[in-house]
Amino acid sequence: MEQNFLVDQFFKGGPMMWAMLLCSLIALGVIIDRLWNLMRVPGEQEAEQQLTAAEDVLKSQGEGGAVEQFRQGSGVLNFIFAALVKRYDTLILENRTDIEDMRQELITTVEEAGELYLGRLLNALGTIGVLSPLMGLLGTIIGMIRAFDAIARAGAGDPAAVASGISEALITTATGLIVAIPTIVFHRYLSARAEK
Repeated sequence: MEQNFLVDQFFKGGPMMWAMLLCSLIALGVIIDRLWNLMRVPGEQEAEQQLTAAEDVLKSQGEGGAVEQFRQGSGVLNFIFAALVKRYDTLILENRTDIEDMRQELITTVEEAGELYLGRLLNALGTIGVLSPLMGLLGTIIGMIRAFDAIARAGAGDPAAVASGISEALITTATGLIVAIPTIVFHRYLSARAEK
């Protein structure tokens, strides 16, 4: 029975293929997680309803009850509401009296909490996008070392001895780019969406 072409190429690519497989699986997991979170960001009407509900909870249960309810909930708005109430408590403890100063602090808190929630794991995605071609290059160098070692042992007249090293070199280069290109594209897209 003939072995699957992709599996065959994977094993021909040498040891760096395992590291690139791990990177591609991590990148895929992060991409799915971030897309899922972005799809769950509420629209304007739903956000307004959640804000009204948050105000009601704040009035009826106070700040402590509101923070606890926000933590139990899921989604970006619950995360932001919890961060906002916590920051407000800190401002009160610091005896801040300037309303405009407090307002600016709270706006900054909202922006930071939103970026933190929606931008989570994007650094890992960016790192994988940069690291994958470098791992492919390392695999290329390892393959070329093997090819030259085969030439040194068998002589230049035996192309089969050289072919496996060159094959490994090309496979790892291609794999590094195959992992990096979509990872970088999704990193840019998800970063832009998170900022928006």
